[in-house]
Amino acid sequence: MNRQLPITAMLYIATALLTVGCNEDNDHRLVEQAERHEQRQASQNQQALELQREVAAGARQLVEADAKARAELATLQVAIQSERNEIGRQRDQLEEDRRAIASIRRLDSLLAAALTNASLLLACLFPLGLAWLLLRSADEPVSDQVVVETLLADLASTEPRLLVRGPSGDSPKAPRLSDRQNHHHSNPTDEE
Repeated sequence: MNRQLPITAMLYIATALLTVGCNEDNDHRLVEQAERHEQRQASQNQQALELQREVAAGARQLVEADAKARAELATLQVAIQSERNEIGRQRDQLEEDRRAIASIRRLDSLLAAALTNASLLLACLFPLGLAWLLLRSADEPVSDQVVVETLLADLASTEPRLLVRGPSGDSPKAPRLSDRQNHHHSNPTDEE
């Protein structure tokens, strides 16, 4: 609007000068100046319009670039949040695994201690149990048939264990069964 005002003012001035009745040469010069001024004004208006179009295009590109940058920023924020969630999940899984391993280690150490103590207890009880069995079996009388079979097996063997032969190769002196029975009955602790 401000640019059109000088054009209009120039037209009024040009018409006023024409009506005053100045010299035609001066009038013609004024008309030419007015036309040149009008052409310059039109050219300036055209340049201003072109500049406004370029500014509008630049503003549009700026808005589009801003929108694109905001969309990329939103995408990056979603990706970062997703990565944070994954890292948090992995950290929780790692903590759970650590606790499970710690629990297994505690259980293993407890089991090792229990097995060690149980083995020690069995090692202590085994001789006592063996002694008890031996003492208990001494209370039961050995039958004559078992003694005879044992002695016959020892005599028939190439390396006797019960009956040792003398240096001259004489037959060994066998203990008498009656001696063993008398010895067994004479022991007062066995009868109880």
